[in-house]
Amino acid sequence: MKAIKTITFGLIIFSSTLVFGQKTAEEKASAQTTKMKTELNLTDEQVPKVKEINLGIIQKNESIMSNATMSDSEKRGIVQSNNEARKAMLKNVLTSEQYTKLELIIAEKKIEKMKNKKQMKERVKENKKD
Repeated sequence: MKAIKTITFGLIIFSSTLVFGQKTAEEKASAQTTKMKTELNLTDEQVPKVKEINLGIIQKNESIMSNATMSDSEKRGIVQSNNEARKAMLKNVLTSEQYTKLELIIAEKKIEKMKNKKQMKERVKENKKD
């Protein structure tokens, strides 16, 4: 009986961690917009427009990623085109200086991601040698 209580308690803790660990599309859009507000010095007028764009793209991307009938490469392609659409929409909201800074931030993140990938590959190679 004690074991059943322990297992039940463990399952409750585990499931609550999963539920509280997940963010809604609205929360993700708010967080992303807040970060963009700081990094790009968005005006009070720009913030709701940027948040609406971010929310729309996040919702689209989440529905694509949860589609079990699509391959991973199809999903990546659609998400990538959605992100390009986000940039196009943001170009109409941001000043040219803000948009240039956004492109620079995106490029820096790509470089960082490539570095991390390269480091992971090197670690895998080293582990295989051992």
